[in-house]
This record gives sequence, structure tokens and C-alpha cells, in this order.
Amino acid sequence: MPQLLKGRDKMPRSMTGYGEGISKRGGCSIRIECRSVNHRYLDISIRLPSRYAAHESLIRSISQKQLNRGRVEIRLTDEPGESPEYEVAVDQPLAMAYMRALDQLEALTGEKSGDKLKILAGLDGILTLDENGGDEALLAGQIEEALEAALDELNRARTLEGGRLALDLLAKTDELREHVASMARRAPLIPEIYREKLIQRAEELFEDQRPEWYSDQRLFAETALFADRSSIDEEVTRLHAHLDALSQALESDLPVGRQLDFLIQEIFREINTIGSKANDLELTQVVVASKTLLEKIREQVQNIE
Repeated sequence: MPQLLKGRDKMPRSMTGYGEGISKRGGCSIRIECRSVNHRYLDISIRLPSRYAAHESLIRSISQKQLNRGRVEIRLTDEPGESPEYEVAVDQPLAMAYMRALDQLEALTGEKSGDKLKILAGLDGILTLDENGGDEALLAGQIEEALEAALDELNRARTLEGGRLALDLLAKTDELREHVASMARRAPLIPEIYREKLIQRAEELFEDQRPEWYSDQRLFAETALFADRSSIDEEVTRLHAHLDALSQALESDLPVGRQLDFLIQEIFREINTIGSKANDLELTQVVVASKTLLEKIREQVQNIE
């Protein structure tokens, strides 16, 4: 694990990963592979040979205890080069009954029935196949062993990838804080800039008669009203709170994907509000840069469990 990740005690997990587990007992070798990608909920797809169908509920139950979100494909196969242990049983009473029936047919027809052993082997019920010796408990234990190993490897991969994502997201969150700080520094200057524009415009319109038509008291009132409408103090305060919550979630080992989704939505809302209040090119540019960065964060957050 990279040094940066080793120093972190807690980190969220990604929903992308791969794990494999193999269990060998006697003549039977079972391989289970788990692949996962991001998904809004936990969606488990299980693929296995029909002879293992009775164990699908066991596989699903174990997987649901270890996974919270993601589309997960679980595939069970017999290990290549290995064969399951088989037992073939002979139904002796039925075989003897068929033999007596063949003897009776020969006596009735006067004809020989040919290779009686070959005939008997082809009749239903004489020979029955019992896979893994019929020990379902032993087979269930083997499946569980392989599945646990596959899920452990899958979760290690998801944790490693989640740590990398978290580090990158934390860096982007700090960058977003800088944008918010720029907005907070710029916002108080905007009313004064607006006031200067009003004075300049009044002088252009009224020239020397400006005091008569546009008094300083009216100028003060207009500036104060604009300052109140364009204030982003509340939005900046809420943004700081949301960004703190975002950082805390990214330093947790709990499933925080849905919480992150919610926080991203709230941050978008506050930045959009600031953008609607912005009557300043420089502030608008910072808003656009913030929304672009936040969209990158949102895309990466989609892969956090």
C-alpha cells in the first residue's frame, strides 16, 4: 500500500474492485471471483453451475453482510484442471429385477437379449451420480471458504482504491476552500464598486446638476440596498460547514457515499446562489471555477461506497 495511504487510519471504500478465492478439498477445487462497480444500491448478480444452485442463497447472504453498495458479480466455477469428486451408486435390487425380466423375455421369445450388462447400464435408475459424495454440508463449507477469501480480497482492493480517491478528493476540497475564501474576500468590495459606478453614471447623465437630481443620501440608500441584496455572508458560512463535513466524511471508514452525494448537492446550491447574486465579473469567474471543480468532485464521489 502506498506510503500516503499507510499513514491513514480510516478511509472510505471505493465500489470498484476485484477479488478471487479458491478452496481445495479432496478432489474438488472451487474458484469464486467477485467483481464490483459503482451503483446507487447493492445489486448482487450470482453466476454458478446448476449443480450449485442450492447454495445461491448462502452466497447472497454472506455477500450482503460484507458489502453495502455497488453492482457486484459473483461467479463460481470448478477450478480448471481439477474435477469434483464423484460417486456412482448401483441400485442392486432394481438391477436384479431388470435381469429377471430380461431372462423372462428370452424364455418367452427364444431369443438372446445380447449384452445384458450394456442393456442394464443404459436403463434409468440403475446407475446414479452423486457429486461430492452427497455431502452438502462439506460443499457449503468449501463455498463459504472460497467466497470469504474472494470478498476479503475484493474489500482490500476497494479500500485501497477508496484511499486514493479520498486523498484526491481532499485535495480538491482544499482547492474549493480557496475558491470560497476568494469569494469572501471579493464580496465586500462589490458594493463600493457599485457605488462608484452609480456616481460615475449620475455624473454622465446630470453633469453639474448631479447633486440636485441624485443626492448623496439617495446614493447611500441605493448602495446599502445593493449591499444587502448581494451579501453572500450566509452562503459562505454554510459552505464552510459543508466543506468541513465533506472532509470529515472522506476521513471515515464508514459507508459515506450517500452523505457525500447530499453534501455535493448542498454545496452546488450555495454556489449557485452566490452566482445569482454576483454582479461582478471577478466573482462570477470564481463561481464558474468552483462549479467546474465541484463537478469533478461529484463524478469521483459516485464511486465511493
